[in-house]
Amino acid sequence: MISRLFVYFIITAFIGYIYECVAMTVWSGRWDNRGFMFGLVIPIYGVGCLLGFLFFGNIIKEYTIWQVFLAGFLGSAVLEYPTSLIMEKIFHTRWWDYSVGPWNIEGRVSLLSSLGFGLGAVIIVYVINPLLVPLVWSLEEGFVTTAAIILAVLFWGDFAASAYCSARHIEPAFYGSINKSLLSLSERINPQHHSLYKYLKKKTGLFK
Repeated sequence: MISRLFVYFIITAFIGYIYECVAMTVWSGRWDNRGFMFGLVIPIYGVGCLLGFLFFGNIIKEYTIWQVFLAGFLGSAVLEYPTSLIMEKIFHTRWWDYSVGPWNIEGRVSLLSSLGFGLGAVIIVYVINPLLVPLVWSLEEGFVTTAAIILAVLFWGDFAASAYCSARHIEPAFYGSINKSLLSLSERINPQHHSLYKYLKKKTGLFK
């Protein structure tokens, strides 16, 4: 059971990484690597999805779409605020900042982002989990245990290396090179830096 939950955690952390990088690249108009770790995962997404999976269907058997939305809305704020605060205290930097938009608390959480996470919770519970959970639970026991061990070694090794480099403000050459290449690609695709942020700022006047 633990092996399957960990594999599920890694897959959803990867999905979260893809979502976050694509969303923030569209938002800013240029490549924006949102990962804290060197690997293609954002742990906070995996934690959120894992808690949602254990809560809906294991603790609460019957629920409505609005309950799922509200759980994602409130749960994201509960996870984001202390995570942002702790990471800033340890690494002296922020990985996200909502202060340019309206209705935020110290830039750590915002109404708009929490609404997005509420919608994301609905998508996870009603779209992704019905596809992902049966797939992970159908894997042969020996295979999933081996996969979980390998992923755990890679994950914790990456976590330790990433934390060490972040605390000392070190950027490994390979990591910087990859980000520079992706930034160059995004600027070739979007040389005018058109962005959702600029569009909403112009149309709504709600953003700084």
